[in-house]
Amino acid sequence: MVGFFVALILLGFAVASGESQVAAASPSQVAAASPGSSASPVTSSTPSTSSSRFELLRKAFDQLSPEQQERTLQNLRRWQDLSSDEREVLRQRERVQKQKQEASINEAYVKSGLQLNEEQRVAFHKRYLQERRRLEEQLAHEIQEKRQIGIAAIIDSLKKEFSATKATAPTAAH
Repeated sequence: MVGFFVALILLGFAVASGESQVAAASPSQVAAASPGSSASPVTSSTPSTSSSRFELLRKAFDQLSPEQQERTLQNLRRWQDLSSDEREVLRQRERVQKQKQEASINEAYVKSGLQLNEEQRVAFHKRYLQERRRLEEQLAHEIQEKRQIGIAAIIDSLKKEFSATKATAPTAAH
């Protein structure tokens, strides 16, 4: 979740950067870029780094489903509503999480005994993260299924217990 907030921060900066570029653009440039079009409102032969980052983020956002877009916007609003201290706490958690993740990847690399060049190490890093994420999702799914089974058992047990108590309570009152 913290990682998602970091992505939202970047999206927020990109949106703010994009809005400032749109505001600085001439009226004809803004009119040429319709709200639903994929054309950039600012046209130049050499796009700046921030505008190219904005384009990448905008394209990634456009590829999200409408539900994902709505969640992203809600999370962006939540991020904007946080105090600077709360934001810093989330950033610190993200840094710690990344450090742990890097340590885990390095440990896996050492345990593998592989001697890879830089390109292979990058590929190893990426694949390890993919497989780790897949494993975490699978475990979370299994835990959720077990939790639902356990909750159903608890409800059945309580239903029997309280049904039996209810049935014996009136006879004891007589």
